Amino acid sequence: MRDALDDDLAELYAVRGADDVRLARLREQLFAEAPVRRSRRWVGAAAAALAVVMITGLVVLLRPESRDAPATLPVKPAESLAEAATLLETAEKPAAKYRHVKYTIWQTIVHDHDDRADRGSVVEFEIDAWVPTAGGELINIFRRATGQRQPLAGYPPLEPEVEFADSEMPKLWSTWCAVTPCTESSLSLPLPVDPARKLEGASARVLSPYTTNEQKAATYRELADSPGVHWDNGTVTDAGGVFSFRIDPTTGQVVEFVQQQANRNSLGGVPQLSVSVSWEWSDQRPS
Repeated sequence: MRDALDDDLAELYAVRGADDVRLARLREQLFAEAPVRRSRRWVGAAAAALAVVMITGLVVLLRPESRDAPATLPVKPAESLAEAATLLETAEKPAAKYRHVKYTIWQTIVHDHDDRADRGSVVEFEIDAWVPTAGGELINIFRRATGQRQPLAGYPPLEPEVEFADSEMPKLWSTWCAVTPCTESSLSLPLPVDPARKLEGASARVLSPYTTNEQKAATYRELADSPGVHWDNGTVTDAGGVFSFRIDPTTGQVVEFVQQQANRNSLGGVPQLSVSVSWEWSDQRPS
């Protein structure tokens, strides 16, 4: 094979005498090297590719099922008024322009008539309070009857066209303010000494849109230290049983308020007032 290669090279290139020694050395080096087995290179490449696949699979297996990890750690639900107060005090305060509080209210209304039968219905109202977080800003509060009504046992329904006087509109707190800052006036009054009236005295405090989380938390702790006030999985009652709150154990906010009739047997046991409350922060309000 070596002779055939020499003959081929001689035909292609004219070799000068001075190059004989150099070419001889190159030929010896060429035929002295062991041929490279390509199969080993293929095995190495395959092994590298398999390693990549295994590593990729491992990454996939280790990746969480959901990429949307929670922004905050879960909050331990409150199991008492004191713990609900702590939730309020540690709640995040967004840099929003308004605190929006929405109240959906069902109120029992009976119209007495001298010359004809009394009429009554359970009427739905809505109150939207937009309280600016900055000082010197106008406060907007909208009250309206939604037109929704429920029958009241034992009474013909109120006439569809009836309009409700201001005295019949729900009164959930005791303070009126035109601009911020505003403080709920009932906060300056002590809670009633009578254990049966504790929640009656606290209702305006905890429902008012002007009450801060810190002020509300202080009221919770005052109620927690009051004999006759009970917590049952977020529902707060007192010895009187007329007023009750429901507190969201995950936020500490009051989400429901109920005022029963003073005489439970009157009006078929329908509450005098039932209020659902929702809270949110917003950068816009209705014009």
